[in-house]
Amino acid sequence: MHRARHALNPHTETFALAALLGLGAALAVFQDVADDQNEADGQASDWRILKALRRDGDPSEPVGPKWLKESLTEASALGGITVLAGLTAVTAGGLALAGKRREALLTAGVFAGALVLSEGLKNLFKRSRPPAEYRAAEAVNESFPSGHALLSAATFLSLGILFAQGAKGTALRAYGLAVGATTAAAVGFSRVFLGVHWTNDVLGGWAAGSAWAATCWLVGRERR
Repeated sequence: MHRARHALNPHTETFALAALLGLGAALAVFQDVADDQNEADGQASDWRILKALRRDGDPSEPVGPKWLKESLTEASALGGITVLAGLTAVTAGGLALAGKRREALLTAGVFAGALVLSEGLKNLFKRSRPPAEYRAAEAVNESFPSGHALLSAATFLSLGILFAQGAKGTALRAYGLAVGATTAAAVGFSRVFLGVHWTNDVLGGWAAGSAWAATCWLVGRERR
């Protein structure tokens, strides 16, 4: 229990080591997925998953009940720029008023940097999105990596770390990190389900966003 408590505390060296390992793993996953989305096997896998999420092969009909599509459309909105920018601004503003300027700047920097990273990677890879007939939501710009997955991973994981930083007790810290990760996972899955992204786009977005969040907190974490 003592070891687990230190592993979840952002102020400890154990946390730094865990973050470094996570950063390395995320970068490795991104490299693998970036290569995979250009290869025939990876593209075939993307197609199989996309078609498996459609009823009877009809591109316009996602599997499952109507409420599932509605729920995942709402989940997808959690990864939009407007929602995340607002959440970041509210959080950073509250931290600044509480006298936690370092955390406020770090929170704002995570989102701003993730936005730049997302646009830069999209322009670099220039992958096309799934065909329009498969899309159950509007989508613009390039497909890889998923901006919603990248931004939500960076932002929600960062907020989870921020919560863990101020929480008392291992269970509460783990809860904050789990909520952040689960929310990012829901946003990413919604993008594939709605047909606006390939699976590899989302995997790449999760990896890049996680790597960015880990980098920011490693660089900016407070030493005690």
